[in-house]
Amino acid sequence: MVRVAGRVIGLLAAVWVTSFGTAAAQDFEGQKVVGVDFRYEGPKTVDEERLRNFVQLAPGTTYRTDTIDNDIKTLYESGFVDDVRVLAEPVGGGVRVVYAVTPRAGVDAIGFVGNSVFSDNKLAKASKMTAGGALSDQAILDARRNLEQYYMDAGYPDVQISHRIQPSPSGTGSELIFVIDEGVKNEIRDIRFEGNSTFDDRTLRRQMKVKEKGLFAFFTKSGRFEVDQLDDDLEAVLDYYRTKGYLRASSPGVRREPVGDGRVDLVIPINEGEKYTVKGVGFGRMSVFTEEELYPALTLNGGDAYNSKKMRADMTTIRSYYGSRGYADATVTPDIRDAGPNQVNVIYRVSEGKRFRVGNVNIQGNTKTQDRVIRREVPLKPDDYFNSVELDTTKSRLEGLQYFRSVQVDSSPSARGGGYRDVDILVEEGKTGSVSAGVGFSSIDNVVGFVNLEQSNFDIRNPWNFTGGGQRFAMNLRIGSERSDFSVSLVEPWFMGRQLAVGGELFYRDSQYYSDAYEQTNIGAAINVRKPLTEHTYFTAEYRIEKVEIDLENAVYTASAASVAGGGPASLLIPEAGDYIRSAVSAHWIYDTRDALIETRSGSKVDVGLDVAGTFLGGDVDIIGGSLRGQKFWNLKWDSILSVNGELAAVDATSGNVPIFDRLFLGGARTLRGFDFRDVGPRDPVTGEVVGGTSLGYGQVEYTVPIIDNVRVAAFYDVGFVNSATELYHDVGVGVRLRLPVSPVPIALDYAVPVRSPDPRADQGGRFNFSLSYEY
Repeated sequence: MVRVAGRVIGLLAAVWVTSFGTAAAQDFEGQKVVGVDFRYEGPKTVDEERLRNFVQLAPGTTYRTDTIDNDIKTLYESGFVDDVRVLAEPVGGGVRVVYAVTPRAGVDAIGFVGNSVFSDNKLAKASKMTAGGALSDQAILDARRNLEQYYMDAGYPDVQISHRIQPSPSGTGSELIFVIDEGVKNEIRDIRFEGNSTFDDRTLRRQMKVKEKGLFAFFTKSGRFEVDQLDDDLEAVLDYYRTKGYLRASSPGVRREPVGDGRVDLVIPINEGEKYTVKGVGFGRMSVFTEEELYPALTLNGGDAYNSKKMRADMTTIRSYYGSRGYADATVTPDIRDAGPNQVNVIYRVSEGKRFRVGNVNIQGNTKTQDRVIRREVPLKPDDYFNSVELDTTKSRLEGLQYFRSVQVDSSPSARGGGYRDVDILVEEGKTGSVSAGVGFSSIDNVVGFVNLEQSNFDIRNPWNFTGGGQRFAMNLRIGSERSDFSVSLVEPWFMGRQLAVGGELFYRDSQYYSDAYEQTNIGAAINVRKPLTEHTYFTAEYRIEKVEIDLENAVYTASAASVAGGGPASLLIPEAGDYIRSAVSAHWIYDTRDALIETRSGSKVDVGLDVAGTFLGGDVDIIGGSLRGQKFWNLKWDSILSVNGELAAVDATSGNVPIFDRLFLGGARTLRGFDFRDVGPRDPVTGEVVGGTSLGYGQVEYTVPIIDNVRVAAFYDVGFVNSATELYHDVGVGVRLRLPVSPVPIALDYAVPVRSPDPRADQGGRFNFSLSYEY
């Protein structure tokens, strides 16, 4: 047998003499590995599967001494082993490798010294660590960080935590002891500035993440003293000055002034200096681009006030220009020179480097997600000209999948030669499946219990595991006093290896909240596709077939009969009762530049849609409908948000009448908030129920301002019509947008008052609209 021993780096080879001759370690180089085993020399305090995660060598791979080197290094760095030896022996036409490891002694107990504020039990929970088995250095470091954060969250910013490992009294293991210096409790009572004459304290405090303790500190976590964050905040305040022209703004640092009861005031002296303007902007020597090509892209120009933010943005733009041409190592350095009283010249000096092509695309860390799922999100392919802008695109795409806790995308020299750069992708798998259950409430459908099962990284071709293929699976159940829904859906975002999303859905929906006069049930299936067209536009199409049942309440028949008997009209709802087969196709063209799907601050969205149902598709409903929807957002002063939202829609029957489930309604939290849900539109002359129209339009203007973290107040105005554009309904109102840690979607609480209502029955006075989202 050949024995290879290592300690962090390097391998020492011994010689094994067999009856067939002499074999050395290098004789196995390039051979196929037929087996990889672990042998324990000492107590088995670490599971073998855990150790296997740290080695690259596996059955079917090629024996490489550099791979062995790396495996030994990784095993030592894991902190789980004290010694590693590698043994290799020939087996048939290949080689079997054995990692002989001496595991680190197991930790029998975890203790604490120096703690007086919190008990050992509380700190044990806060550390998120349990005794038993070997503990890696990283696990111990993570526990220390957890403990430090626990203390800082409680107002102890100066806490210091170290640790020691000592033999346990039993003599068979060890004890991990955390040594704690708690420091003194500090809560921030006030933050004030000295020397600031240009900007007031409130404006400067807004640049900081550290906040004074407020009434909602239990929720916003204000008042906490965080040393590292405070250093960043001081730089943010000074940078705010530099964005306003105060190039030389400085501060000697933050001063703490105790005020008793563990509270402190933070005092921040500011030396503002003079305000500077930019006399001119230029470039050093360049060969790839000319000044004329780069000048139009700059945001900081001659005559402007000096602005550090614009200067950094321009440096990024210049690097992007070079990166898009394959100059991966291009760097940009600003040279700021005095150019007269309170004036400076900004000169961008570019170190261009050389042009590269893409070598290999290397992916690591994906223990669950298949390589192909990651590679299809990478626009760079081997032998393409290297483009650093596409590295950012790759990172944002992979993060957008929400499969990974972290994503790192970088480049490195390639083994293919000096003219190539490899694309290196390192991911850390995250949780992609979830099961959630709870109770939701809204002013539309009252109380609803829900159960959601989701897997965003599903793989239908991987039985029992069903993960790693990049498909999206969802199963939802909602049961409440006004609705019962069930649906199951599956989406393949890259159908047949193309950037074409294809999905399907089976659904059952029983809805009583549409009207007091009838109950509507939909059961059916849908197939849909989505195709990106450009960076901001995409096209969707869907075929949907469903059975729709309209079940009228007995009171409707009774009222209609009474009306007819008295010489009045019959109810318009009577012909709507019954079962329908609706077979329809729909298509949408969508343009979307919003910066976020939730709490959007800037950008716009336009949605143009067409819906056609007909007997030629196998149904018994013949209609055609179209819609135009639009949204626009502006991020204004104080992080306030102004938004405009609206829709125009129409529907018509190609034969017969438009059934009630295809008609158009307004009213409720999504459209006209001063009116009841679906209570704006033509009414049944007998029951007074709204029966819907064949055209509508509405618009909303909303302005929100942040009050504290995760809380915004809103003021809004809504206007709309159904059927007649001359009969406009108006309302105004105020509201609150609240984001809870348990839900990424804001809770909306609005109070709206009708200003004008052509239909007096729709004006029920001021009303609340409340919604707690349970939809995803």
